[in-house]
Amino acid sequence: GCVQMHWGVNPDLVKESANIQGREHIKRLVVLVGDIIDLECQLLEASLPLNAIRWTIDGKPQQSENFHMETNKDGDVFAEDHLIFIITEKMGASTVSCEYSKGRYADRVGAELHVHTLEIEARKEVCELGEGDIRMIFKETKGSSSTRGSANVPGRIKAKISNITNVRSEDIRVNETEYSLYLPIARVKNNETILAMKPKYTMDGIVTDSLCGSAGANSGTFIVISIVIAVVAVTN
Repeated sequence: GCVQMHWGVNPDLVKESANIQGREHIKRLVVLVGDIIDLECQLLEASLPLNAIRWTIDGKPQQSENFHMETNKDGDVFAEDHLIFIITEKMGASTVSCEYSKGRYADRVGAELHVHTLEIEARKEVCELGEGDIRMIFKETKGSSSTRGSANVPGRIKAKISNITNVRSEDIRVNETEYSLYLPIARVKNNETILAMKPKYTMDGIVTDSLCGSAGANSGTFIVISIVIAVVAVTN
């Protein structure tokens, strides 16, 4: 048969919304910082001996995992290979490729990354009371892939945000490549998925090192208040 390459099923891989010549095997990978991604590359109707399947990120070779191969009665080979990696903010403009070549045959499938970061805005009043809503803003990094053909990206990122926050997709506000929502502070504090994104925190517009945490020299007032509250709580 004729050798074919495909991406395996992954909900974060979305088709390009426009048919662009020469990009038939390119998909968009919609991710959040901290995501652990498992990409599956499939090779169909190949022949033995099988050459190595090559993975690259931005042209740099990567070590694959979980290689699996089967041969049917006609001698055709089905193979799948996996690349597992963690998404960082710096991967905003990255491209992942899976390639195979043997004799005259050479093909590849590619995925262009759309990486989203998280900012959490809190009010001092909410932090002091320990109850109330905080604002979460998911932003696509500036270096992310071309917007042409990316109309399927918003639907997927809203589904991902909905999954980790339990907020309905229709309640997520969209402003170009920013997606915002409000959540009770108690639901954010112990959400490991949210914390894995290493969010950028602010309180009343001042950058802090954690949710309702301390900041730089300009936030001394809040630190003093926090200490006083803690002392009162202990003495009582």
